[in-house]
Amino acid sequence: MNAANAPVLGDPNWNRYRARVAAVLTDVEADMQQRGYGLSGEGLTLEVAERLSLGVATAEDFQVLEALVKALRPIAREAVRATREDHGGQFTLLLL
Repeated sequence: MNAANAPVLGDPNWNRYRARVAAVLTDVEADMQQRGYGLSGEGLTLEVAERLSLGVATAEDFQVLEALVKALRPIAREAVRATREDHGGQFTLLLL
């Protein structure tokens, strides 16, 4: 599936899709923090697309996914922060 064809607000599968993107984004953020790396918004979008097997073949595909990643990034960062506090800095990495 290409990112431009993914569910949008109002679709029956929107909440499930958004939750999947948020979970993958949180995993990427945790992984990057543990490794001491940083990703630009573009790099993060492409990493999320790869982990979700979403196609980003066109500019529209990229822009649609990038907008969702930008909107969900603060939520992912908060989830990583909360996990760090709850587990004393220890994370469980989900290797996909």
